[in-house]
Amino acid sequence: FVIISNNNQFSSAWASILWFNMLSSDPKAQQFFSSPPPAPWPRLAEVLSWQFQSVAERGLSRDNLLMLAKKLLGSKPSLDSTVAWSKFSKDGGAGFSFWAWLDGILGLLQEHLKQLWKKGLILGFVSHKQKEKLLKCKRSGTFLLRFSETVLGGVTFTWVEHPETGPPIFHAVEPYTASELVSLALPDIIRDYHMSMEEKNPENPLKFLYPNIARDEAFGPFYSQRLEGNLSDSQKYLNRRL
Repeated sequence: FVIISNNNQFSSAWASILWFNMLSSDPKAQQFFSSPPPAPWPRLAEVLSWQFQSVAERGLSRDNLLMLAKKLLGSKPSLDSTVAWSKFSKDGGAGFSFWAWLDGILGLLQEHLKQLWKKGLILGFVSHKQKEKLLKCKRSGTFLLRFSETVLGGVTFTWVEHPETGPPIFHAVEPYTASELVSLALPDIIRDYHMSMEEKNPENPLKFLYPNIARDEAFGPFYSQRLEGNLSDSQKYLNRRL
């Protein structure tokens, strides 16, 4: 068993429980974490997908798992790869561990984004490079939703714009976290998004959810009833571009 002294330790405690249950054949192995064994990637992938299925009723796709594998194992992961306990629970170039990052996403899904994830509206695990690859050949206004890699429990969207000349331009917004989504749901943010309060006739640049679904068709069932005068300017015009 795992002893915790405060709520902040629940995440790391759950990571320990997952690792132990996944790899230990002896439920009483008290010295397991004195030298924890690495996890075979296929087994860990199965456990991680189960976490998402349990929390938000949709597991991880092959593309999701490939992105996670690359995050843990580098650009060329294989089915023979193993993940060290320290890599999973302690190391982290962004200032937090892989598990802390993933657990933040699970919490965000559970509290605010469960239905969007369940319906497949959140692509989720897409790297910075991959998002541009996916969007560059799509028409202007096509956007996708992905989890932030630098902000714990953050979700963001990126859209593509094709100018008359030159390469496509990619726009992204600062990640939204639970502290913001508790007062304004993500579907309403997407519906009401404008790039600037200063525009004379502001237009929502978010037109089509990747790969090619009209915004209101995708998110309309999740919109709140709009009441005139119930949104502040900062909520109507969410100038959060990175």
